[in-house]
Amino acid sequence: MPTGSEFPSPADESSGPLSFRVGEPSRRRRPLRRVVVTGVAGFIGPVVREQLIQRGVDVVGIDRVDQERYALAGASRSGVDVIGDLVDLDELDDVVGQADAIVHLAGTPGVQTSWATGFDQHVRNNVVATQRLCESALRVGGRKIVVASSSSVYGNVANGRVREDQPLTPLSPYGASKAAMEHLVGAYVARGLAVTPMRFFTVYGPGQRPDMAIHRMFRAALGGSTFPQRGAGDQARSFTFVDDVAEAVCRAVERDLPPGVPVNVGGDFVEDVRGLLARIGRIAGHEVPVELVPGAPGDPARTSADASRAQELLDWAPSTELDDGLAAQWRWHVALAEGQADGTTSSRSVPTRR
Repeated sequence: MPTGSEFPSPADESSGPLSFRVGEPSRRRRPLRRVVVTGVAGFIGPVVREQLIQRGVDVVGIDRVDQERYALAGASRSGVDVIGDLVDLDELDDVVGQADAIVHLAGTPGVQTSWATGFDQHVRNNVVATQRLCESALRVGGRKIVVASSSSVYGNVANGRVREDQPLTPLSPYGASKAAMEHLVGAYVARGLAVTPMRFFTVYGPGQRPDMAIHRMFRAALGGSTFPQRGAGDQARSFTFVDDVAEAVCRAVERDLPPGVPVNVGGDFVEDVRGLLARIGRIAGHEVPVELVPGAPGDPARTSADASRAQELLDWAPSTELDDGLAAQWRWHVALAEGQADGTTSSRSVPTRR
């Protein structure tokens, strides 16, 4: 593990601009034979699993098995090798001990579900479950862990693109649970674990969760419930195609990275809700029906990713144009409505910029 003189500890993140030496260690490929993927039946999990398998890696998938998520993600039941909850999974040490690395995607997402008593579930599944996984990794002798964090740890981005050294000021209990998770893994980094938190910015694409805005827009365009537009629709996001996110995750698990240093994973184009509705309307061939509703608590006005650290450490940049990614998700929604969505490559295929 690098010494403190080479790389900063997570506590150094809020004290000023972060500087660290990249060099050869961070770019060295790790020999991977088997990787554990938690949350493998969710939205991002099946794509990470597929890309790891394409790299010749044996994947062991862990999930609690939610049937609705299976249907939406197009995940094959064979993708889940271990059914159980990380908080009290008896065989966790055995599974982790047979792997070279862990991709930790399991958790409870969603800003609006995290308020009031919903926070209990977010703490349990985002913080406690991560602590159990880190303890297991320590017990079996240490394993590299790539953990899914969120742009929600930042709160509002006033101007420009947010860097990883910006102080964490979440606006929601969900964001607070992810920030707490990052501080928690920092404690395990101090004990010798190699953990990389990856801050995902508004992931979209085939298999997207039904509570997310783009999913609801497409569903409205197909004749479902009208899309509830909050306020003026000027909330802006860095949208990131799910295949691009999975590629960043795979590169992170392959490389020796500075432990505890977070990495933004975000699209390089920011769009607001009104612009997004216009794009989806053009793809669908008609306007998306909208219902105006009041704004919601904890909803940032803007997210905008500075992904230069991902470029430096992972040689990664988003490769999917927003319109191309939206078109791929539209095809998936159409197939889903016709009972044909299966998460295959044909439904995901998009042209790239590289």
